[in-house]
Amino acid sequence: MGKSQWQHYLPQSFLRGFATSAGEVWRYDRVTAEMKCLPPKVIGAERDLYTLVTGEDVSHEIENKWFNPLDGPFLPILGKIQSKERLGASDVLNLANFVAHFRVRTPASIREAEMTMKQLESLLPDDRESVEYHAEPKPANPESAPESFILKRERADEVDASRGESRIRNDVLRMLVSNGIELSRGLVHLEWSFLFAACGRAFVVGDNPFVIAPPADHDVELTGVGPLTPGAGVFVPLSREVCVRLTSPGQSRSLEKRVGADEVRAINACQVLNSERYIFAHNENLLRRVIGEFAQAPGLNPAKAVMREAVNDQDELKSLVHFFTRSKIGADWALRLPLN
Repeated sequence: MGKSQWQHYLPQSFLRGFATSAGEVWRYDRVTAEMKCLPPKVIGAERDLYTLVTGEDVSHEIENKWFNPLDGPFLPILGKIQSKERLGASDVLNLANFVAHFRVRTPASIREAEMTMKQLESLLPDDRESVEYHAEPKPANPESAPESFILKRERADEVDASRGESRIRNDVLRMLVSNGIELSRGLVHLEWSFLFAACGRAFVVGDNPFVIAPPADHDVELTGVGPLTPGAGVFVPLSREVCVRLTSPGQSRSLEKRVGADEVRAINACQVLNSERYIFAHNENLLRRVIGEFAQAPGLNPAKAVMREAVNDQDELKSLVHFFTRSKIGADWALRLPLN
């Protein structure tokens, strides 16, 4: 077996934006209820989080060849944002890539994808080669009646905190890197705004910082919400001073905006609600305040992965399968967050 690696899902350069003047970050642990001030090199990381394991062979290619180069351009871009310089085309692409991968690189995101894969495998027959997959419905035959489907089963599984077996994990890791690339291409076409915290206010960040706020009319129990959902908003704090907001084209009216106490509080609340285990801040009092208000129940805060299967009423060998992770952010937050 090869050497283990301590691999950051929150890059050290990113965490320094939430550090004290001494360069350390306050971290709250939902499981132990402990609050500690720690250096960035020992937080926002897990051992071998992105390591591919095949038998006795291990590969760190995802960390070394993908995430390390991905994280490199962040600090110069953040400097431009904070000094309100115009971002170049390459800056926008690099920032979109950096932000998009927060949707897929965190432990919570990896485990959600593993759970979804387990749910899919529970549907498959022994003869898996016989299964045909279609991302979109086949073209309708104008001479036949429209197909109809009846809900057969629904399951909502709490995401398991333990890692999946190597085969599933390897597939998930490769898939998530690819998904991050595709997502970054979609994010480029959204409205980007930079929200600056008012004087005396600051942003916190959780261990799952890519927060998607559903539209006000969205039913989070019925279906999932994504960054491209019309009316949704994405909020990712880039430092204690600035948060990037992504919204549907035409939804936002400002590329730069100073946000007040109530809006900063709402953004911080959603970071806490979306977190799985850890929340980070530059100030102990701020962290205690947001934890006391929005993370009162101790213990892990896992997501729920939902799977629904609807079977064709004329042919039971045909079915539609719907997967989504239930949002931890209620639609009511759309009325409190600065979405325009």
